[in-house]
Amino acid sequence: MAHALVFGASGILGWAVVDQILKNYPQKGTFSKVTALTNRPLDLQDAQWPKSGGANPELALVSGVDLTRGTVEDIKQQLKQRVPDIDTVTQIFYFAYIFHPDFPTEQDINVAMFDRGFVAAEALAPNLSYVILPTGTKGYGIHQPERPFKAPFDEAMNDIPQLYRDVLFYFALRDRLDALHKGKRWKWAEVRCDIVVGFLPHSNPYNLAGFFINYLSLVAFVQGRGAKVPYPGHPDGWHTLSNDGGQDTVARFSLYLSVNPDKAGTSELYNIADTSEGYPMSAKWPAICEYFGLVGVPPLPLGDPTYVSPAQYLEQHKEDLRQMESQLGNKIQQVDLMTGLDIWLMNFDFDHHLALGKARSVGFVEEGTVTGSWIQTFDRYRAAKKVWVAS
Repeated sequence: MAHALVFGASGILGWAVVDQILKNYPQKGTFSKVTALTNRPLDLQDAQWPKSGGANPELALVSGVDLTRGTVEDIKQQLKQRVPDIDTVTQIFYFAYIFHPDFPTEQDINVAMFDRGFVAAEALAPNLSYVILPTGTKGYGIHQPERPFKAPFDEAMNDIPQLYRDVLFYFALRDRLDALHKGKRWKWAEVRCDIVVGFLPHSNPYNLAGFFINYLSLVAFVQGRGAKVPYPGHPDGWHTLSNDGGQDTVARFSLYLSVNPDKAGTSELYNIADTSEGYPMSAKWPAICEYFGLVGVPPLPLGDPTYVSPAQYLEQHKEDLRQMESQLGNKIQQVDLMTGLDIWLMNFDFDHHLALGKARSVGFVEEGTVTGSWIQTFDRYRAAKKVWVAS
């Protein structure tokens, strides 16, 4: 049976990989153990993972592995001491990531982490068979002033202009994996999704679900059931198409590839999302708001004097927020880029959905619903006492 090593296990995607393994995906007996590596301390109760052992795979939670410090030899020694059975690892899910707003700096940070963490683990895992690296749609240039491709994005569109390619760490990590796996028996794949929807026990600057939860919980607390909430993004974003990457879908696809190396191949890029088709926010926002007892309505026109962004709303209602947290018995989800996500929503006035033909071609045919991942994520945060629903 397989032994998975998950870097970044408290992150939005790493958490889901551990969760799915402990739920015996893809089937009982596939994995015997998952070793979850984190930098920050993580309490198992906060993690909300299923219990390990018995009918479920064994879980080893190893916190305090800081990939931003030391040398590859230092990390090797840590892994030898703290993961004594690392020689039995068969799959590595390298989901460690640190955000930085400056692309060259972000690349330097994440490449250095990879050169310590992955290189150390790979050297200690003689039974390694597959590696998964997750990336996002910046790989298709959606962040560029003049976007080079039009949606739906497919994997052949990975050749973005060199100016942007040189400072985006996705491509640097691809190059490193290609170089490292030459002459080795293990294979690897890059899994790419658009907006990730999911739960995580720690903070994440890109946590759009947490962003909406904080905002809509406070609206529900202040304004009560039935309050109308305009979509807080660009008016054109109400109709543009996207297919969200629910964390469970991305995790399951990653696991599927890792245990089907003959189908998955090596050095391949795969898109993945909850649905094969793209859907507009007009098909999502009403259901998102309904969860909180609110009524989701179309966005206000640009320049409307009544527009208040989610970050502004939380700032204007600080005392209400404190009261809500007191009644919840918990703090709201920490989202470091609340203002940044305000701006981000205003920039999405174009289609950015993914084509899933390649994922389907290797046998992964799971199809979710338009809002299923959103509702599941809200349920998970509600279990963590971070959601207010209007009564």
